[in-house]
Amino acid sequence: MIVFFLLLLSFAFPSIQQFSSAFFSPFQIVPINFEQSRISTRAPTPTWTTTATSRIHDYGTTSLAAASKKKRNDKKRRQAAAGAQTAKGFGAAPPTLQQILSTFPSRAPSMEESLTECDCGSGKPYSDCCLPHHRDGKICTTMTQVLRSRYTAFKYRNIGYIMSTTHETSRDFREDKVAWAKSFDKDGMFDSFDFVQLEAGPEKFTNDNEHEGYLEFKVTLRAREDWQDSLAGQEMVIKERSKFLRDPENGSWKYASGDVRSYVKGLEDTTLNP
Repeated sequence: MIVFFLLLLSFAFPSIQQFSSAFFSPFQIVPINFEQSRISTRAPTPTWTTTATSRIHDYGTTSLAAASKKKRNDKKRRQAAAGAQTAKGFGAAPPTLQQILSTFPSRAPSMEESLTECDCGSGKPYSDCCLPHHRDGKICTTMTQVLRSRYTAFKYRNIGYIMSTTHETSRDFREDKVAWAKSFDKDGMFDSFDFVQLEAGPEKFTNDNEHEGYLEFKVTLRAREDWQDSLAGQEMVIKERSKFLRDPENGSWKYASGDVRSYVKGLEDTTLNP
């Protein structure tokens, strides 16, 4: 039987080498190295080790970034709190000019009274005459407008408007607006008098300067009952020649200075700057 099988192989394959090539070459048989094939006692390294390490690294980086951001935010909060404590330590912020002005008493006419004739003597209703200057900041394009609107501002105790229409070159002008307003409120508003009448003269321009001019006027005041018994109820006249300057850019006029003359005893040195 064996002999028959060998004969069959000799006819089918010329040599044993061809036989081994035909059946085993696809499998690439390699001799076994028994030294290298010994089983290792160490646990095999998982194939996902690199991926897991990367995930751990990414998570750690994210955690560190979040911690760093939290630290920065905490520092900013501490600085802000320290700043607030410092500011608080120095006291509250000083009041603004508008806050100071809002605390002063006023003699401004009511809405109904604003529809009546303006006290400046123009013959127009206050709402169409001095009110737009006092309330809306309308600029004065003539010296007469400055004079009339300042007169009613004194009468109505509008200190802010008097300050805003005073030229920077005036001796009355002060950089410290709050102190200036307080000074006006204390000594410059003629609270012991009623404003009776304004008589304005013609405008006169300087020959060589179209942005400079003068106005002469008279103001009649009446002493109130609570001022001095000897003068209570009496009327007095103050005369002034005022200088005005015009802004060449927007054409607005402002009060600059004035020469005051009073013929009433006790008011010789009184300065009224309408």
